[in-house]
Amino acid sequence: MEILNKGLLWISTHYLGGIPVDRIATVVAVLLSYALAHVYRRVPVAGNGKYKHLYSIASSVVLFGLIQDQCWGLVHLFGGALVVYALMVALRGRAMVAAVFLVAMLHMSYSQIRRQMAEATATENGGYVAFDHTGAQMVFVIKVTSLAWCIDDGRQPSAQLSAYQRKNAIAKMPTLLEFFGYVFFFPGLAVGPAFELATYRRMVHLDNIGAMRTQTLRAYRKLAEGFFWMAVYVVYGGRLTMPFMATDKFVATHPGYVSRVLYLCAAGVVTRAAYYTAWKMSEGACIVAGLGFDGSADRDAGRGADGGQAQWMDIANVHVRGVEVGTSLKQLIDGWNIGTNTWLRHHVYLRILQLRPKRGAAAATVITFLVSAWWHGFYPGYYLTFVLGAIASNAARTLRRSLNPLVALGPDTETPASARKRAVKRMYDVAGWALSKYTLDFTTTPFMALSLLASLRAWSSQYFAVPVGVLAVNVIFNVMGVGRLLRNRSHAKLS
Repeated sequence: MEILNKGLLWISTHYLGGIPVDRIATVVAVLLSYALAHVYRRVPVAGNGKYKHLYSIASSVVLFGLIQDQCWGLVHLFGGALVVYALMVALRGRAMVAAVFLVAMLHMSYSQIRRQMAEATATENGGYVAFDHTGAQMVFVIKVTSLAWCIDDGRQPSAQLSAYQRKNAIAKMPTLLEFFGYVFFFPGLAVGPAFELATYRRMVHLDNIGAMRTQTLRAYRKLAEGFFWMAVYVVYGGRLTMPFMATDKFVATHPGYVSRVLYLCAAGVVTRAAYYTAWKMSEGACIVAGLGFDGSADRDAGRGADGGQAQWMDIANVHVRGVEVGTSLKQLIDGWNIGTNTWLRHHVYLRILQLRPKRGAAAATVITFLVSAWWHGFYPGYYLTFVLGAIASNAARTLRRSLNPLVALGPDTETPASARKRAVKRMYDVAGWALSKYTLDFTTTPFMALSLLASLRAWSSQYFAVPVGVLAVNVIFNVMGVGRLLRNRSHAKLS
C-alpha cells in the first residue's frame, strides 16, 4: 500500500531515526493483530468453526498482504497450500508424507535462493533487502509437514504410536477451509509459533469466554516483554554484532582472548534480543486469540471458562530464562525456537529413529541438524552452525553422561560431606552455564556472518576454541576411554 508506506516513511524519517519501513510495518502488523485477536475470540464457533477460519484467513490477507505489503508472498503461500492439500488428499502413507515434505521444502528453497540472490546484489550496491515472505513460508513448512505425519499417524494402530503422536494424530482429514484457517492463523503467520492441527482444533472449539481476563493479562505481559527486548536491540544492536568479529578492527580493538569472549557473549544476547522481540509479541497475540488455553479445572473455584481454574498449554517459541541461564547446552537449545525444535524432534529426529533404528542417535542428530540447516536456507554459515551444533551436542551429551553422576546430590543433605558436594555441584553448574553459553554463541556466529570467509574469520578471532574443545572431548572421553571409566566408577559407587 503506497499511502501506508509513505506514512510510515515519514514517521521513520522524523521520529525513528530512519528505521527501515518494512520493519516498522512488521511491528504495526503485530500490534494490529492484538486488536484483531480480541475480535477473533468472540467470533461464534457455529458451523464447525467456519467463521473463525474465514476471519483468520481474512485477517492474514490484511496484515500480511496489505500492511506488510506481501501480496506476492500471499500468492506463494496460497498456491503452496493448495498443492500440499491436494497431495494430502490424493496420496496415502509414507508416500504422502515424503511428497508433502519435498514439495514444501523445495518451494521454500526456491524463495530463499531468490532472496539470497537479491541480498547479494543489494550488498554489492550498498542497498538493503526488505522483509519478504520467506519467514512465513518457514512456519508454513513446519505446519504442513507436521500435519502430513499426523494424518498418517491417524491411520496407524494406536499401539504403534508414541504419546505425542497419539495426542496429535488426525483421524479425520481437515476440510480445505479448516486447513487454510490453520495454515493462515493470523497472529502466528509471519514468525510463529508453529503448532499442530490438533491444538488449533481445540482452540477453535473450546469456549474461553470466562478466561478472557486471564488470557489478556498473560498476553500483554508477553507484549511488554517483547518491548523490553526491542529496547535492548535498538540501544545495543548497532554496537554489538557478531559479524564485526570477522573484521580486522575487532582483532585490533580486542587484543586479549578474554575481551573477545566477553564481546561474543554480549553480542549473542543482543542478537537474540531481536528474535525475543518478534517471538514474544507474536506469542502474546496468539494468547489473546485463545491459543494455549486448555480448558479449566476445579469448576467450583469460580474461575476459568467453565467456572474452574484456567489451564494453559505452553505455546512459547522461546523460553528466555532457559536460553540465557541454562546450565547445559541441551537446556539452551531446548529453550530456543521451540516450535522448530518440536518439529525437528518429533517429525524428523524421532521419525528417523523409528524408521531407521540402526542409524543410531548420533547419525539421527546429524541428519536432523542438516534438515534444520536446509530449512533455514543456503548460506554457508548456516551449515557451519548446524554441523558444529550437531557435533557439539554429541560431545556435550558425552560430558553429561560421564560427569553428572559424579556431582549428583544424594538424599543426605545435612552432613559436612554433603555440604561440600553441594558446593561442588554449584561450581559444576556455573561452569556448565559458562561453557554452554560460550559454545552456543560461538556456534551461532556463522548464522549471522552468513558467508564462509566471514564465518571462519570470526571463529579464528576466538582461536577455534569450540571445535578444538569438541575434538578434545571426543579423544579423551571416547577414544581414550575416560568416559567409560568415569561411568563405571559412578555405577560402582551406587552399587
